[in-house]
Amino acid sequence: MNILSQITNYIKENVLKNVRNYNLDSLLSANSLCSFNNYLDMVNCIDDITYDFSTFLYSSFVEQIDEAFFNSNYRKQFCDVLFIQGRNLMTLFGEVTFERRYYYDRLKNKYYYFVDEVLCIKPYSRFDPFVCAKICEVSSHDSYAKAGRIVSEMIGKRLKFNDNPDKILINRAQARNIVMNFDIPEIDYGTRDNVKKLFVMLDEKWVHSQYHYDSEGKKLDFMVKACVVFEETEIVYKNKKKKDSKVRYRLVGKHVLSSIDGDLKKQLDNYIFNTYDVEQIDELVFMGDCASWITAFPDGFKYHKNMKVIFSMDGFHYSQAIENICTKKYQDLVNILKDYCKNDDKESFISACNSLIETCPERKETIEIKMNYILNNWKYIQVYYYDNPMRCCMESNISHCFADIFTARPRAYSERGLRQLLKLRMLKVNNQDIQKIYFGVLNNEFKEEVLINSDIFTYTQKDTDVYHLPYEITKYFRSYLTV
Repeated sequence: MNILSQITNYIKENVLKNVRNYNLDSLLSANSLCSFNNYLDMVNCIDDITYDFSTFLYSSFVEQIDEAFFNSNYRKQFCDVLFIQGRNLMTLFGEVTFERRYYYDRLKNKYYYFVDEVLCIKPYSRFDPFVCAKICEVSSHDSYAKAGRIVSEMIGKRLKFNDNPDKILINRAQARNIVMNFDIPEIDYGTRDNVKKLFVMLDEKWVHSQYHYDSEGKKLDFMVKACVVFEETEIVYKNKKKKDSKVRYRLVGKHVLSSIDGDLKKQLDNYIFNTYDVEQIDELVFMGDCASWITAFPDGFKYHKNMKVIFSMDGFHYSQAIENICTKKYQDLVNILKDYCKNDDKESFISACNSLIETCPERKETIEIKMNYILNNWKYIQVYYYDNPMRCCMESNISHCFADIFTARPRAYSERGLRQLLKLRMLKVNNQDIQKIYFGVLNNEFKEEVLINSDIFTYTQKDTDVYHLPYEITKYFRSYLTV
């Protein structure tokens, strides 16, 4: 029996039966009340029919493909059937059960399930590739537990009124295993031309750790070093609905990089070299909060002798230090101190800070710390005022890219788990299609594992009905099979 005959029989035996069982006469009776429950009953009936039909169709297709291979000339010549085994698979249609044969290929000396190989279904996996890809996509911006709940709601019946509302098909551990088994590849982000000036913002984010200790047994958090590369800014909108509304800008050519392995500099170097024509870049501007690793970061990025590489202080941390010196009590001093910095008047700045220490001796330590912070980075403040027209917005990018998923709630990560999630998060913030990437990786994994050649799918309609399905899907499979 071919697939069309199976579908026809199923419709006759099940779909029509369910439709007839729907109590239409009760709606037409004189005692019928106008109620939303009538509509709910109708939609639930449709939902039950489509759910049953979808899972039946899935298993029928799979078993028919296996049956086609079983009757093929290649199988008869080279493959022995060892046993038939069922398999349960959680798909977006619902949980499906099908049977397939386990073969031994004498020509290639290999044991395999033909269906699993040709459809690229991973062995021992309970979830089909679409479910796994969706889990990886949602995990890039939500926790494993929430990713499991979101994807579980997409599986099977669309209306859940008759099901247990607390039932979760994919739990946190299963979602984590799916993400950890995703072999995330290096992505080619293409090239960009005619870029004369490039900006790089730098900062770090501390993330709580699991099983990460120093030599003395003290628990250490992970320092995620991150950078944002962009070319310029452009106005998104400038309509001011309120007096305090600000003009909104977006970063052009934005790309985010991160690392916990100390290779951020290498990542940035590879990205710039592979994305831009470095001979055309006249100026490279780094911006940050002047931490020691940040101020040392620009070393080695001068790609040609005429290229200008500068470092500018982050305006947020600069203003914050001035505010901490003055406090709200002496707000009139804020602009004065900033003018001293802008005019490169270091002596007047020191004198003003010392006067403030005499006035508020109880704040001496705080004022000295912030004053020294300004003095130690004085040259970078001059760059901020005179050589860098761009203002650093790295704090908001850190909050958006990392704090939202890693530190918004109390969580801790293993080194391997954090490294994997960082790769996944970078795909998300760099606007990559994670599901498409997942399918590409899966396709590459199985491309060299195909156990048959395309001659199996060259039957014509003159053959028996059992070959009709493979004949129809020949074009689909040819792109995945080796000849």
